Amino acid sequence: MAYKDLREFLALLEQENQLVRIEEELMPEPDLSAIGRAAPNLDNGPAVLVEKVTGYKNSVVLNVHGSWQNHALMLGLPKNTSIQDQFFTLDKLWSDYPVKPVWVKDAPCKEIKITEGINLFELLPLFRINKFDGGFYLSKALVVSKDLDEPDNVDKENVGIYRIQVQGKDRLSIQPLPFHDIAIHLRKAEELNQPLPIAICLGNDPVLSFMASTPIEYVQSEYAFAGALKGEPIELTKSEAAGLDIPARSEIILEGYIIPRERHIEGPFGEFPGSYSGARLQPEIKIHTITHRANPIFENLYLGMPWTEIDYLMAL
Repeated sequence: MAYKDLREFLALLEQENQLVRIEEELMPEPDLSAIGRAAPNLDNGPAVLVEKVTGYKNSVVLNVHGSWQNHALMLGLPKNTSIQDQFFTLDKLWSDYPVKPVWVKDAPCKEIKITEGINLFELLPLFRINKFDGGFYLSKALVVSKDLDEPDNVDKENVGIYRIQVQGKDRLSIQPLPFHDIAIHLRKAEELNQPLPIAICLGNDPVLSFMASTPIEYVQSEYAFAGALKGEPIELTKSEAAGLDIPARSEIILEGYIIPRERHIEGPFGEFPGSYSGARLQPEIKIHTITHRANPIFENLYLGMPWTEIDYLMAL
C-alpha cells in the first residue's frame, strides 16, 4: 500500500486534496473540537492538520477517517470509490487473514524517551471534545494489552480503542466494558491482584485504527487483520518496559499499567448518539514511560451527534 503510517497517509490525503492545513495558531478550546465537529460535514470531509496550538509544540490532526473519500484512500482505492465497492473490497481483503506482523528494532516511535517528570498536560495538546465533558479524553488511542495466562500468544494480545480520560500528570482512567477483550485481560490480572501492563498508542496507521474499532474474535489478531487489509505485514516493536507488541510507527506511546482493584471517578462524556453519559467509577492507569517520534502529531477524534468521524470509522 502507498503508506506505512499516519504521516505518509496524511501526505497521500494532501496529494488527493483530502487534507486541510491550518497554519494560523489556534486555541485548544473551543477551536479543535469545533473543527472536529465541522470537518465531517463538508462535502469531501477532509482531514484537518492544525500546525500550531497555543501552549503546545505539537501539531494536531482530526477527522482522518471522517469521509468515504478518506476511507477509500485508506483501502488503496480511488477516493471516489462507491461505498458498495469499498465494502466488497474490504470483504475480499478480509479473506486474506492472517498476514502476520514483523518486528523491527529501530522503531520511529522510540526516537525520544521520557521516564522522569512525566506530565501529560505538557506533552499532549489536550482539549475537551464536547463542552460538558468531565475532562480531557483520548478518543482515538490504540490500547495494547496481553492475556497474562499466555503472554507470548500474539493472537490473544488485544488492540482496541477505548474511552480514556486524563486524570493527572501521569494518571488516566479507562472504560473496559465487560464484552471487551481488554476486560478479559483485566479480570485475570485483578484475580491475581496484579497490575495489567498496557501501551496507549497515539497517531497510528489508519488501517490499525480501523481494525482496533472492529469487533473480532478473542483469538484473532488485529495486527494480522490489518496486514491482510494492507497486503503487507504490520511493523511492530517491543515496548520499553513490559515487552508489549506496539506499532513501530506510532507517533506517541504511553506505557504503564492498570492498577488492580482501583477505580476513579470518570465522566461525564459526550457520546456518539449526541447525548452525555454520566460519571462512573472506572479502572485507573499509571503511566511510567513515554516514547515518541520527533515532533509528534497528536491525533484525536470528535464524536457527538451523527455524522462524525466515529460513524465513518465504524460504518463498514
